[in-house]
Amino acid sequence: MEASELIAEAFWKSRNVRVLAPPHLRQDGARLERELEGEEGVVFATSGSSGLPKWVLIRRAALLASAEAVSKHLSLSDCDRLMLPLPLYHVGGFGMAARSYVAGCDLRVSSGRWDPMCFVGELQTHRSTITSLVPAQVHDLVSGRIEAPPSLRAVVVGGGALAETEGQAACDLGWPLLQSYGMTEAASQVATDDLERANGRFRASPLPVLPHWEFRLGPQDRLELRGEALFEFYVRWDGDALVREERRDREEWFRSSDVVELDGSLLAVRGRVDRQVKILGEMVDLQAVEDELQSHLEGGEVRVLPLPDDRRGWRLQPVVGRAAARSGKVDDLITIFNRRVPGYARLEEVLLVDHFPRTALGKIDDASLRDRIVPPRR
Repeated sequence: MEASELIAEAFWKSRNVRVLAPPHLRQDGARLERELEGEEGVVFATSGSSGLPKWVLIRRAALLASAEAVSKHLSLSDCDRLMLPLPLYHVGGFGMAARSYVAGCDLRVSSGRWDPMCFVGELQTHRSTITSLVPAQVHDLVSGRIEAPPSLRAVVVGGGALAETEGQAACDLGWPLLQSYGMTEAASQVATDDLERANGRFRASPLPVLPHWEFRLGPQDRLELRGEALFEFYVRWDGDALVREERRDREEWFRSSDVVELDGSLLAVRGRVDRQVKILGEMVDLQAVEDELQSHLEGGEVRVLPLPDDRRGWRLQPVVGRAAARSGKVDDLITIFNRRVPGYARLEEVLLVDHFPRTALGKIDDASLRDRIVPPRR
């Protein structure tokens, strides 16, 4: 799908289904589109903690509701010029195109593979005012000490939380960052920092929930949402049968897997229910373990993978980027950590990687990482 199609009225008036599959799932996407013939909406692929793809169908009206709400939050007008460096098959990239449509503003798709210097050149040529980045892309800009072009008035950061130190470093280089929090099921953004903060100090959390959402805490402090931008249903295969999974209750509330804290309309994400594992009958929060390790590694990346264990249920495998493993610090850190936690929460010997495999949005690809670590069964 081309961006030009998404900003044409014919796409938004259509009553057909469109499946936007990433390159490695295009065959599955084509099959799904045939099976959903007669259904109206757009289908996106998203993956859970297992790395297995889930398909999410969102009505066009819900996608437009999200686009209109975010456009209002960013004060978009037909004078704005949007630059899109994210894939259209992800709801974050798609949302940028949808906002261009509802606001009637110009949209340019960044060409080729991600290259920070080329990207800045495109921003300058296009005189872009708004763009959206993921944390890995911001990291590249900061690492290269690349300054933002003066035409930019806001850069929405999505696809994961950006460390506040790195976010502030980008702001010091002139990048007007606004952290956001969203999910595929919400057709894009749930919470985004206020526009007036784009030229101030960077804030990763907490973030104001956008006004088109009703929200509350559910069991285990999981975020629950209700609003016109919610997805319709999940789709999955059960053998050769296509199964639709409704996940909204009778009052139209959707319970997410995100554990959050709420203070009025401010939201702070604390982790995910599906990143908690039970070992010898005790619950371990993988996100909390990663956060603690990472706080001692001066920005080095850490991933803790749960690997199956016949006796314990799971064993915890820490994986660290080789650049962060200076002077034996990582091994010492794991030793200290293991001395002060219960036996069930202790970590395996650390594994070092030169580079983490990543998704198109720059997130660590757990499934690919696990394939590197776990030997194939014979």
